[in-house]
Amino acid sequence: MKFANTQFEQTLRTHPEWSSWTCFCETIKGKKYSKKVLEKKLLELVDKSDFDGSSKKELVEYLFELSGKD
Repeated sequence: MKFANTQFEQTLRTHPEWSSWTCFCETIKGKKYSKKVLEKKLLELVDKSDFDGSSKKELVEYLFELSGKD
């Protein structure tokens, strides 16, 4: 599935008080993205300081589950 950058950007505008991580999570919820897409977009769109020090593998696993993929 193609990632909708515009939906992420809209979430950022709608909720300026949210971190980019929170906006990213809200954007992918239930959308069934692959791990490859999630990892690429995580690194592209989310501010590194929002997840700095965390295991990228664990984050991608969490995002994969959040997106609703089996």
